[in-house]
Amino acid sequence: MTVHSEQPQGLITPGQRAEYMRQGNASAVLRAVLAYGPVSRAEIARHTGLSAPSVTKLTSTLIEAGLLDELAPVEPTQGRPRVPLRVDPERTVALGLHIGMLRTTFGLVGLDGRVLVERELAHAGAGELTPRRIAARAAEGVRTFLDERLDGRRLVGTGVSIGGWVDGARGQVVEHGPLGWREVALLDELTGRLPGPLVLEQTVRAIARAELWFGAGREVDDFVLVFIGNVVGAAIVVDRTVHRGPGAAAGGIEHLLATDEPGLRCPHCGTGCLGAAAGDLALVAQARAAGLLGPAAHGGSGGSLDLERLVAAARPAGSGSGDVRAQELLRRRARRAGRAIATLVDLLNPSRVVLAGGILVAEEYLDDLRAEVAERSHRGAAVAADIVPAVFGARTLVRSSAVPVLERVITEPFTSLGLL
Repeated sequence: MTVHSEQPQGLITPGQRAEYMRQGNASAVLRAVLAYGPVSRAEIARHTGLSAPSVTKLTSTLIEAGLLDELAPVEPTQGRPRVPLRVDPERTVALGLHIGMLRTTFGLVGLDGRVLVERELAHAGAGELTPRRIAARAAEGVRTFLDERLDGRRLVGTGVSIGGWVDGARGQVVEHGPLGWREVALLDELTGRLPGPLVLEQTVRAIARAELWFGAGREVDDFVLVFIGNVVGAAIVVDRTVHRGPGAAAGGIEHLLATDEPGLRCPHCGTGCLGAAAGDLALVAQARAAGLLGPAAHGGSGGSLDLERLVAAARPAGSGSGDVRAQELLRRRARRAGRAIATLVDLLNPSRVVLAGGILVAEEYLDDLRAEVAERSHRGAAVAADIVPAVFGARTLVRSSAVPVLERVITEPFTSLGLL
């Protein structure tokens, strides 16, 4: 009888199985510390279901790897001192880089999701908006930035985010209307110019992943992040995984019906859709048509500064009560958004709806949005409590860009750091 000494292809050896299990347990420890930290080893064991000896071994390895950090002992009322552990906030970092219409923003993000330092590069004009030029300027800026600010930290990779239709698996921006990009192999442009490994993600999905790990999605396994700003889009999270669909085309909600008003019609779909009725650009255009805003800020066609001016006009100042016309515009925008979100709620039945983008600049109108969803959804009034603002505000772009890289360190700590 012939004995084959080689392992058959496709099978996992006992040693590999043990390493995979050890890595999974290490990830569970990291996630417990992220969610509940600072926590003691006994508390980690309780949250993960791992034995005390296993937790002791794993935490020692993670401390040695620079992923966890011991704090000063806490004296208990009885028994031995408790030594809290936290995720080391600065030793292991990812570079997050976001490409927008007006600027490229980048920075360092710690393993606990905090933005440590960031920088902006303004785009000088239309001639700078080609993929090659943006990639070259970003690489030049990042090189200088890292020379000045990395300061001995361990850099585990670069996450890149951009709006539009993005297929990260292929490293491609399929379509970005405002930039005029189609079928752009963005990762090819950036490979070799930015520290690897590189991960490309669409902006709204990147924000959802940041909220999943560090924000409003931490306590639930499924939610929908709805972004209403200069662009409109959604990210659908199921079983703590962002749904993409064939060609990564999921999340296109711009043309969901938001109003029946005859004066508001989208030039593309011909209806009062969410983008035409409730996006930031549409809102600013409506305010300008009503005489509430002067010329576009900074010569643009409407943006965050124009929106802030509108919100400021609506809010009471001193003994005044605020501009009633501005208040009504913001209220109508919230109700229109609520109508479209009610469709998502009935279709997906998410545990939570997380709102992001310019819709949050005037949070006082979110109750109007919630009321519209409750009125139109079959879930009724109970749904209102499940509609919440994103935890991260204006500084979310660098953080969310970096999260896909940090996510791999959290879920595969040994493989990502070369410790297996």
